[in-house]
Amino acid sequence: MVSSSVLEELSRFGLKAFRPGQNEVIDILLKGRSALAVFPTGGGKSLCYQLPAMMLDGVTLVVSPLIALMKDQVDFLQGRGIGAARLDSSVSVRDGEEIWEGLQTGALKLLYVAPERLANINFRERVKALSIDLLAIDEAHCISEWGHNFRPDYLKLADFANELKVGRVLALTATATPKVSADICNGFGIATTDHVQLSFRRENLSFSVTPCTDYQRDNLLVERVSAGVGVAVVYVTLQFTAERVATLLAANGLNAKAYHAGLRDDYRAKVQDQ
Repeated sequence: MVSSSVLEELSRFGLKAFRPGQNEVIDILLKGRSALAVFPTGGGKSLCYQLPAMMLDGVTLVVSPLIALMKDQVDFLQGRGIGAARLDSSVSVRDGEEIWEGLQTGALKLLYVAPERLANINFRERVKALSIDLLAIDEAHCISEWGHNFRPDYLKLADFANELKVGRVLALTATATPKVSADICNGFGIATTDHVQLSFRRENLSFSVTPCTDYQRDNLLVERVSAGVGVAVVYVTLQFTAERVATLLAANGLNAKAYHAGLRDDYRAKVQDQ
């Protein structure tokens, strides 16, 4: 059963009902325990910490490796009148000080940072002065050497949580084998009963593979994107490849831009907004 106070907060996000697993995770957190949520992409992981953040007294610190995702989420929350901010390389010193003031006065309830920021001594000292009621860790599979995107900075998060005496931790991922899930639960002291896992199957998605040679690939890509309706996202593994593919598509009359970590902050933000 969902309490009236939780339903009231749910309406602030423009929602009337929970998706599968969300209420279970939120209930665990509001009872003061840590949780692991393994939901498929698009399964609503963000609400699992955004809603409790509004009901807890202190600050919710969100660790995410994806600046684009942080920006989207902060823009959404601010649009709903919810106090949220992000600290990354694009934030000026002046704006950064306003963010810290908002955290201290309670005007801001959620702060988004990249895992690398935890290596900043000044940041760690300033966070110690705050009451961190919830530490939400997105892409949590990165803490495991068995994960597909192992990142050493994630290994510091468990010690960081202990150092700050964080009220509870929510680890979130869409990618976790049993071994990776066990690593996450062991690292953050999450009980097996507080591991909420959903099916990866999504009825609204279909997948297909077209075998092709390197020589055929560019022409096939142009053909597929040209024939598509709406927006297409082309994933590649290197910044150089992103630039080459964007140039290829643009040369064939398509409005295409590269997006990667090597771009200037202002230009990258412009591309994302477009």
